[in-house]
Amino acid sequence: MLRAVFFDAGGTLVHVDYARVRTALLRSVGRAPTVAAFIEAEYAGRAAVEAAMEADPALRDGARWQAHFFGALASLGFAPDEIAKAGPEIRAEHRRGNLWTVVPPGTAQALAALRAHGLAVACISNSDGTVAALLEEVGLAAQLDFVVDSGVVGVEKPDPEIFRLALGRAGVAPAEAMHVGDLFGVDVAGARSAHIEPVLLDPLGRYGGCGCRTSPDVPSLCGELVSSLGRG
Repeated sequence: MLRAVFFDAGGTLVHVDYARVRTALLRSVGRAPTVAAFIEAEYAGRAAVEAAMEADPALRDGARWQAHFFGALASLGFAPDEIAKAGPEIRAEHRRGNLWTVVPPGTAQALAALRAHGLAVACISNSDGTVAALLEEVGLAAQLDFVVDSGVVGVEKPDPEIFRLALGRAGVAPAEAMHVGDLFGVDVAGARSAHIEPVLLDPLGRYGGCGCRTSPDVPSLCGELVSSLGRG
């Protein structure tokens, strides 16, 4: 029986503010794609992270997000020299204020609905110790029972230990938990290593053969879970 649902933060509960990324690109290279094009390029960014992790299994999260951005930009037709020029400007924009600040409509209500059905709801994030404050800033903290931040606990996904820490805090067994994220090699592989059911976010429906449950977004998944709990 499902008793707890864990969510990744960046790319799952909160998404990149691509309007700000567009501004950074316009400043640095003089052109930028649409926000819709960026969302499609997320798939190339994820693939770039998977390739980087396969090449270097010890790759840390800070390097992964750089690989993600550069992979996405390459898929959008930016040349290596343009990416090299844009990188510092994008990083500077992130330093000015976290780029992961867009919350899909209905997310807070969806998390609240899970909690109303008696589930523990939490976030497991590879971050730098600031994700709890970020989730507070964007209005999601009140709908979470706790946050496990790799920068605080000293271990990051896909290491199963970070998932075990969350299981301990929630007081549930692995078979009673689910983890939702956007990166196969980080979220799905990590959850499986801790014997937790994974769900991979797939907004454009391109991961049909990935071998695990998928969902277009958090509100859709939560709606499915609430419906199944109601039938139970």
